[in-house]
Amino acid sequence: MNYRHGFHAGNFADVFKHALLVRLLVYLRRKETPFRVIETHAGEGAYDLSADEAERTLEWRGGVGRLADLSGASAEVRALLAPYIDCLGPRDHEGKPALYPGSPAIAQKLMRPQDRAIFCELRPDAFLALRRRFSRDERIKAIHIDGYVGLGAYVPPKERRGLVLIDPPFEREDEFEAAFDALHKSYAKWSSGIYALW
Repeated sequence: MNYRHGFHAGNFADVFKHALLVRLLVYLRRKETPFRVIETHAGEGAYDLSADEAERTLEWRGGVGRLADLSGASAEVRALLAPYIDCLGPRDHEGKPALYPGSPAIAQKLMRPQDRAIFCELRPDAFLALRRRFSRDERIKAIHIDGYVGLGAYVPPKERRGLVLIDPPFEREDEFEAAFDALHKSYAKWSSGIYALW
């Protein structure tokens, strides 16, 4: 696989996806009972926007960078985005966070002590970064596995509530079919889960 998310971290698609992810996790937190997050293509978990990959494309400027000043946005938009913006942490004058949180880092920030997560990643270098990033958090397992295989193995979770994120790089010719097949099979085993396919 050639896809490296570091080139695209924090772009407009990430902002949309992660703002929605935050809203889903906030919804799951309404009940005290635990939930499980399962991500099929977790990547590295977080991204340095000062790294060479991000600096070469500067895609973050058209995404998270545009959120530096929301003074022109309506109160409703600011309220909707507030939990996502909180997940970004400190940002510089351009709106660039020191470390852009990927889906795993966002999930970690919003998980409570009773919640759990499984992050699957197949690319070896991304998996090593993912495992390193979350190795001290007992609520989280980073697994070096094809995400579709991992999804089939880990649903239904014992928590019975939760969220599945399917966000493949779409490098395989059959990626759409593989994603829909995994979604279909997982839903048949765990119909009470929330599924997000990006």
